[in-house]
Amino acid sequence: MEYVLEMKDISKTFPGVKALDHVQLQVKPGEVHALMGENGAGKSTLMKILMGIYTKDNGGEIIFNGQPYHVSNPKEAMDHGVAMIHQELNPILDMSVYENIFVGREIRKNGLVDAKAEIAEAEKLIKECGLHVSPKEKLRNLTVAQCQLIEIIKAISINAKVIVMDEPTAAITDREVELLFEHIRSLTAKGVAIIYISHRMDEIFSICDRVSVYRDGQYIGSGDTKDLDEAQLIKMMVGREITDVFPKLEAEIGDVVFEAKNIVRADNKVKGVSLSVRRGEILGIGGLVGAGRSELVEGIFGMHELASGEIFVKGKQVKVHSPKDIIKEGVALITEDRKVTGLNLSGSVNDNIAMVAIKKLLSHGLYNKNKARAASMEYIKKLNIKTPSGDQITGNLSGGNQQKIVIAKWLLNDPDIIILDEPTRGIDVGAKRDIYLLLGKLVQQGKAVIMISSEIPELMGVCDRIMVMCEGNLSGEVQRDAFSQERIMTLASAIEV
Repeated sequence: MEYVLEMKDISKTFPGVKALDHVQLQVKPGEVHALMGENGAGKSTLMKILMGIYTKDNGGEIIFNGQPYHVSNPKEAMDHGVAMIHQELNPILDMSVYENIFVGREIRKNGLVDAKAEIAEAEKLIKECGLHVSPKEKLRNLTVAQCQLIEIIKAISINAKVIVMDEPTAAITDREVELLFEHIRSLTAKGVAIIYISHRMDEIFSICDRVSVYRDGQYIGSGDTKDLDEAQLIKMMVGREITDVFPKLEAEIGDVVFEAKNIVRADNKVKGVSLSVRRGEILGIGGLVGAGRSELVEGIFGMHELASGEIFVKGKQVKVHSPKDIIKEGVALITEDRKVTGLNLSGSVNDNIAMVAIKKLLSHGLYNKNKARAASMEYIKKLNIKTPSGDQITGNLSGGNQQKIVIAKWLLNDPDIIILDEPTRGIDVGAKRDIYLLLGKLVQQGKAVIMISSEIPELMGVCDRIMVMCEGNLSGEVQRDAFSQERIMTLASAIEV
């Protein structure tokens, strides 16, 4: 059998949108097969059809293990031997490890759940995977990487032949990525096929054997990664060559408009860090996952209690007890996890964009829907948000478009200082470039930007200055004319040089 999975001539139509147009996918046993394409290309829709979350349009067929494949929900897919590890893990945090592994397919004895048998089986699987956690441990106490491995263990326990991994490295450290890749290689050595969705080119060439590319709901082509390079893949994804991945617009850098001095978080996750940013400047904050970067900006923004520290906006000291105190001073924070703290996914695009600037959209003290709709449409055009209309449910849009909506809702409030935490995480090369250009235009208008990123090339391409954190401390700062990956990585690792 050459292919363990074949999806032929698959289409999917949503109201007003042709999400997939006669696409295909062929996956061999024991290979890591990358799915690539811009956000909205159709990758997630295709995988949701495979998992039984969506129903394909009439026509087309799916062959799995040489047999016709028809499923109507994820449990049926798992019963067939197809599992998916989602980009944003949604574990039930009060559930234990063993309960999560066997949820929906409990081991029973005399009609009752046999917890003892589940714990014993879970312990065996955990040991085989090289994970050092108790099967009785609550998921809330595990790291993102550990939760991912529990999902892999769950897939192994059902004897999965195909495992779909959607952006599996988005929120884990470099060392955890290495461990994940070791587990992937171990699985493929046993004949398991991995479908790997990622926008990170280095990962595609490091772990994947073949790649299939999609664009605007259509299948573009497939090939062996050894026969392709980054430029070819980008051209296949976007339909054109992109020569300047990090467009840098020139802006006049002015006076300091925002300053945080000796910030110490009450939980000690930030230990006396200071920063300042000037009008017209993009300040980058680099560091490894867990360095305290998000904790710093969330503390500054009033989301967590500070033990000490001072905050100045345009030279005036500001007492920050909650986010509203700093929002009214013209500061915006675009958070890392757009689906939890950034968006109302069940709300419309219009409602999400209007969320922060409601006071600006009042007429005679009442919320003016027409005013909100007009403001929303302005930003849909400005930020090139791909949506059938402003009334579209936000959760139905791609990750890149959702991220642009989060940015739009803050820009509508006209802030002077914009803080972005991992603004391009999980989005494609075209949407990333749109965001880089937008940041350039904002600083040209005299605004100040602070950007956290785990991608060193991104920080070097976009920023005027980079401060680097390690274990809650500021370990150093690098000016643009002295940027180098080695220097930034050295500071991030707190290695003496």
